[in-house]
Amino acid sequence: MNLETYIEHFNDHGFDDFLSKVFVKVRNFLNVVAKKEKQDEIDISVISYNDFNDDKDLFDFLEEKGFLEDKEYNDLDDVAKNYFLEYWINNAPDVALKYICDNILTDVEMRSDGFWLHLRDREELADFFDDRGRDATAKDVAKHVFSEDMWDPYWDTTSDVYRDVIEDLDDNNEKYLGEYILKHIGNQDLNVEDYSADFFQELTEVQARDGIFQITQDNVGSLIDDEEAMNELLNGDLDELKSELYSVHNSAYNRAYEEECYDLVYRGLDEYFSSRIMDEAKQVGEKTKYYSYIKIRDFQSDVMAFVNENKGGGYNDSNLDYWGSYTGMMGALFDDGTYKAIDFRIPDYADWDYVRRNINEMLGDYI
Repeated sequence: MNLETYIEHFNDHGFDDFLSKVFVKVRNFLNVVAKKEKQDEIDISVISYNDFNDDKDLFDFLEEKGFLEDKEYNDLDDVAKNYFLEYWINNAPDVALKYICDNILTDVEMRSDGFWLHLRDREELADFFDDRGRDATAKDVAKHVFSEDMWDPYWDTTSDVYRDVIEDLDDNNEKYLGEYILKHIGNQDLNVEDYSADFFQELTEVQARDGIFQITQDNVGSLIDDEEAMNELLNGDLDELKSELYSVHNSAYNRAYEEECYDLVYRGLDEYFSSRIMDEAKQVGEKTKYYSYIKIRDFQSDVMAFVNENKGGGYNDSNLDYWGSYTGMMGALFDDGTYKAIDFRIPDYADWDYVRRNINEMLGDYI
């Protein structure tokens, strides 16, 4: 039987039992083909997973002997594609990765400073977060953060505005609160019979007025420092202030919780990305459009992780072109356990330092 017949059989059936009885290994057969300079007659897409698995350096051999000349990724059978990428990236990473960005994972741009993921929208990044759990998950929180949806998860944040708001005021805001009190009830006659706190009883004695007292510039600071007296006023002549302080705390608390979640999400992104989200303006005709990008920390390693995990898979989803995007590829790596999706413990409560800061920043917006 002549070589042409063997080549025709190989192209139709691969390196099967018939050929193995003659050549033992696929490399031996291909070596004969190369010596006869008939490489262009071979369909390398029929080389099987077992052939690659049995001969770890087979792609090096194919390149050396000229079988890969003028061959591209899409010329190969699904089984061979990942072996080809592994060989290509190891030997010509810049060329291989540019081809991948231009033709396979088309949401990635290769730039002089690295590889940047083009985001359809920011919520796409939520796919990098863990979604396991019966209740709220890291992915749920990430969706809120990236959509900039201020979701106000808590609606009843305090039952004591004195201890949770007034006691947390800094000096400037305590002075501001004093001015508010004076504006609304200052220098007015108030009847001690309406109040039982010792503070008011003592005021009547100091002011030497029978059953009557006034809140003045001289005593408003002491009033604010007296929890019992302030609570009586908040339940009486300053009931509107009490409602406003509830609103201050609710907004401050929810913002603090959201800020903490924001920090957790963006710190989590550092695992796979090395920049913040960047918005770039581009002129499209007469319009200026904005596109969001984020720099991938190690694109080459991520691609190689996928390639090595899926070599010889033989299924459509074993190849990069099935996913078509970096986000899709990473999702596959998360699903098969090669990589871990970003996860964090979702806080049960807002951080007190954040709440206190927000209260002092927001007080003037509410009262």
